[in-house]
Amino acid sequence: MSEQCEMAEESTAEEMDDEGPWQNGVVSGIPGKTVRLNGILDLRGVPAEQVAAMESLTINGIVLLDEANRNGLAEVETSINGSTVVADSDLRVIIQPDMEFSKAAVEAMAAGQKMMLVGNVFFKPDVPPELIAEKFERLHVVGILIACEGVQGALLGKMESTGISITLPDDVGEVVRSMGANEWTKEYVERLADGTTYVNIGATEVPEDVSESLVQAKIATYHNIGVTEAAEPVLSLLKARCKTNMGQFSAPGEEDPGETCEEECE
Repeated sequence: MSEQCEMAEESTAEEMDDEGPWQNGVVSGIPGKTVRLNGILDLRGVPAEQVAAMESLTINGIVLLDEANRNGLAEVETSINGSTVVADSDLRVIIQPDMEFSKAAVEAMAAGQKMMLVGNVFFKPDVPPELIAEKFERLHVVGILIACEGVQGALLGKMESTGISITLPDDVGEVVRSMGANEWTKEYVERLADGTTYVNIGATEVPEDVSESLVQAKIATYHNIGVTEAAEPVLSLLKARCKTNMGQFSAPGEEDPGETCEEECE
C-alpha cells in the first residue's frame, strides 16, 4: 500500500493516554492485536483470518479493506469514528487537507485514474465534464467535494462520496473558499468580485461596519460548512443566500450558535 498512499507529511508517531498508545498517520497492515489510531489503517491485501484475529480496533479516521477481507472485522471489537471503505488494491490514496484541480492539472493526468482523495476537494469551474469522463475511471472522496453540475454529472457511476458534496452551477463565476478563520473587513469585501460564491469551511466573522448593501453586491451565493458570525441585517442576508448549510449561523454574543438556515436554504 505504501506506493499507493500519499500524504503531505506521513507520520506514525505514538501518543499515550491512560488506556495506552495511540498511533498517528497511515498504517499499512496490522501493527498489533490492539490498534488505536488517528489516521488511516490500510488492510488491503491482509488475509481475512489475520484481520479477524485482531482483538480490538479503535480509530478516528478510515479503515481500508478489500473484497477478500471485508467481513474480517465482524468478530473484532471495534470503535470506528469515521468510515470503513472497501477499495481495490490499485486505488491510489491521496491525503491532503486541501486539493484543487484546475483544467491544466486534470489534462496532465493519464487517462483511467483510480483515486481516493481524503480531504477537501475542489474541481475549479474551468474543468470541462468531458475531461473528467476521460481521466477518471473511479473516484472516492472522503471529505468535502466542491464541483460544478457538469463535473458532478460526469462522475455519476464512477464516484463514491463519504462526506459533504457542494454542487455549483456551471456558470458560477468567482468562487472563494475560506478554510480557516476569516474576519471580514470592509476593504476585503470591497475587493471581492461582484456576484461571488463564498464557501465557508472554517469560521467567518462579519463585523458590524460591513454593510448589508456591500454584502448584497458582492455575495451572490453562500455555502456554510463551518461557523458564520454576523450581526443583523447581514446575518439574515447570508442565510437567505445560503444554498448549503451544514454548519452554524450566529449573532455576536450568542452562547449557542446552533441556528441553521434549513427553511431558507435550497
